[in-house]
Amino acid sequence: MKSLNSLSADREEYRIAQLKKRVEEAKAARAAAAARKEMAEKRLAEVEAQIRAMGVEPDRVEEEIARLEREIAEKIQRVEELLRPFEELVARAGVPA
Repeated sequence: MKSLNSLSADREEYRIAQLKKRVEEAKAARAAAAARKEMAEKRLAEVEAQIRAMGVEPDRVEEEIARLEREIAEKIQRVEELLRPFEELVARAGVPA
């Protein structure tokens, strides 16, 4: 039968082994997170380059989107204005749409 000191030492060795395992798992998780961060930063740089290639600075994307939405709305309104006289003619002529 093992002595009390021997059992205590075994228990401490087990705890130390478990701590070492947890440290290694934490190191692996940290390395994986660093790799994901590096990939995300690379992808961000690629997206920013694509945005710049379109003639827009990345920090002004929201402004550019708003400008384009206004421009689209204005063009739709203009097309509707241009079509209105023709639609009225068709309606007066009784031609089915």
